[in-house]
This record gives sequence, structure tokens and C-alpha cells, in this order.
Amino acid sequence: MDPRYNPKLSRRDFFKMTGTLGAGLALWSLPPWLHAAAKLAAGPNSNSKTLVVLFQRGAADGLNTVIPFADPLYLKARPTIGIKSGILDLDGRFGFHPSLAPLLPLWKEGHLALVHSAGSPDSSRSHFDAQDYMETGTPGVKGTADGWLNRTAGSFPKAGLDPLAAIAISARPPRILRGEIPVTSMTSLKDYAFSQGPEAAKTFEDMYSGSEGLLGKAGLATADSIKKLQSLLGAARGSSQGGYGNGYLGHALSDLASILKSGAGVKVAFVDIGGWDHHTGESYRLGSLLEDWGKGLSAFWRDLGDKAGDVVVVSMTEFGRTVAENGSQGTDHGHGSVMFLLGGPVKGGRVYGKWSGLERENLNEGRDLPVNTDFRQVLCEALGKHLGVKKQSAIFPGFRPGPSLGWI
Repeated sequence: MDPRYNPKLSRRDFFKMTGTLGAGLALWSLPPWLHAAAKLAAGPNSNSKTLVVLFQRGAADGLNTVIPFADPLYLKARPTIGIKSGILDLDGRFGFHPSLAPLLPLWKEGHLALVHSAGSPDSSRSHFDAQDYMETGTPGVKGTADGWLNRTAGSFPKAGLDPLAAIAISARPPRILRGEIPVTSMTSLKDYAFSQGPEAAKTFEDMYSGSEGLLGKAGLATADSIKKLQSLLGAARGSSQGGYGNGYLGHALSDLASILKSGAGVKVAFVDIGGWDHHTGESYRLGSLLEDWGKGLSAFWRDLGDKAGDVVVVSMTEFGRTVAENGSQGTDHGHGSVMFLLGGPVKGGRVYGKWSGLERENLNEGRDLPVNTDFRQVLCEALGKHLGVKKQSAIFPGFRPGPSLGWI
């Protein structure tokens, strides 16, 4: 039996089924976001600023994505997998991988910027540890309970009252959004529903209508909130303008654009895309991923229309790759990589951050791009200048931002 249609579900399972998760919810307490049902019914919030975070899980190769083609050491280090032709010149120093052609107009129009040699200052080459550090926002500190994006969601007035303020399009609730603030997590808009449609909704309502006290009220309020959420999201389905391609990222960004255009009041959103760990056969595998990346981001920007001015997209990856290729036509775990910045407030058409070159003495441990720009510096500027988060030290404890990069 499909667990979403199991009448023996516990109340905790019920909340998980809806996709609205909150680590701080007590089992028998009434979640605060249920009190927002009237607000949702009254109409969407069309004035919300939104930060979208994309995670390139697996360690994306920044050097073959945004290529330092003017440096002869690049091809010397990568005689087999280095990009030799079709590079899309950005500024005379760097160029896009040929598969990123859809992003070139956004660069020229000033909507897209880059930060090279960026990442986490922690030296771990473990995917698990590095991802955990970046998602908690506490590099080198294990055991942080919540994710930095959940802390960001908690910094807004009436935090936790709107189940669509923080959303994730991900196969599972991501570490970055774990915490006290409820999060709506879904694999896709198509699947964000009761598996048996209205009949399943009625079953849940019947199940709780016979309960007395707080449990009955919570169950009925939950069912009522699901209806309102589905009504809001239902209007968004199918509103995409297309052009996203057939990759996972394209589908995810298409769904996200539909939600944002509905005026749902999303403050923070997260999209996970894996497959960036290229120890072998990097040339083909990276090109395919970047084709989806370019199509997806370009279509997302165009699809947002008037809403684009309220949205900023920031990409992250746990670490970069080695400068030199390995013996399997791939690259191994490195350190610095590249971050993408897209949005209406972005001062695009520029590569930000310090570039040290590819001389061995300038590399991390003599083999990797250094991290010259801490990913938290980039994010602090997004939080402060775009979302208006004043206490950024509460989002990234122990971190002191340096001089502004000025990208937003």
C-alpha cells in the first residue's frame, strides 16, 4: 500500500506526507503554520524577495566550466580533457564551456555573474563532510543541528507561519533546510498531492473528524491547509514557458518558476542536482550536465518574467577538482571552484573574486585552485542586500565578512 494513503499513519507521518517538515515540531503540539491557513486563503503575497540556492552535489569542476583559456598552464595541466575549441569568451581571461551557450546572453545583458576560486575554507576532501559543512554554514564544525538556509527562513517576521516560505525541490529533505522552521519539500509539482486525489484527502479528514481535542483539531487543520496549498500550487502547474530541456534541473527549475510566479511568498528555495563527481570520462559527462545547467538557468530566468527582479540565484558545490587531470581522463577531489550568481539585482557580466593563476606556488597544496573567496562572503551579501537579513552572524556563526565583493 502506498504510505501516503495508509489510514494507520501516525500524526508525525501525516506531516511528513504533506511535505511540510520541521525538526522543531513537537509531536502533539499544534504547528504554528496551521494558523496561517486564513492568510493563504486570503491570497498570495506577490512582493516577496526570494533567494534560490542550487547545490551541485559531487564537486563541480570550475576550471572546465569557466575556463581560464588565456593561461597556457591550463592546457598544460589538462592535455586530454582541457577545452581546446568552442570556448565562449567572457572577458578575455575566462570563457564558458561550449555547452553553456544559453547563458552567454544573460552574461552580456548583465544578469549573470561569477565568483571564481570560491568555496569552503575547510580542507576536507570528503564529500560527506564538505557537503555537511556547506549546508550547515559552519565549515570545520561537526554536529551543527540546523542548516543555514533554515536559519535564514527563521530570521523573517512571523517565521514558521507560512508553509511555502521555505521550499525544497529535492529527492529528500535537504540538510541545508533542516531546523525549526517548517519546510515544504517535494520532488515535483506533479507529485505534490495525495496519491489517490480527493478520495485520499477525504479519508484523512474522516480519520481526524472523529478525534476529540487537540489531535482532532490538528488533523482537520492540516487537511484544510493541504487543500489551500494544493489550490495555490494547482494554479501554478503548467504555467512554464518551456525551453528547459529534458534534464532533472530543467524540470525542477520549471516547477520552481511556476511556484514563484504564483506569488506564493517563497523567501528561500533550494534545488539539488547531483552527478558532478567526475573521476573518469569527464569531457562527455561534464558537457552533458552543463548543457542541462545552461538550458535550465536560461529558461528559468526568461520564464520568471516580471518576477525576475525579485529573485537571486546562487550556486554552491562542496569543493572543486584538481588542476591536473588524472590517468582516467577525469579529475580528483580539489578545493576551490566557481559560483554562479543570477538575478535582477546582480551586477552581472563580471568575474568576481581574486584569481591567483595556475602557477604551482599559487595552488592549494600545489594541486588545487585555492579558495580565495569564502562561500559565506558571497551568501552574506545576498542575505543582507537582497533579503534584508541584518544579523548575518546568526546565520553563519563565527564568520566575519570581509570587504564586499559588490556583486549585488
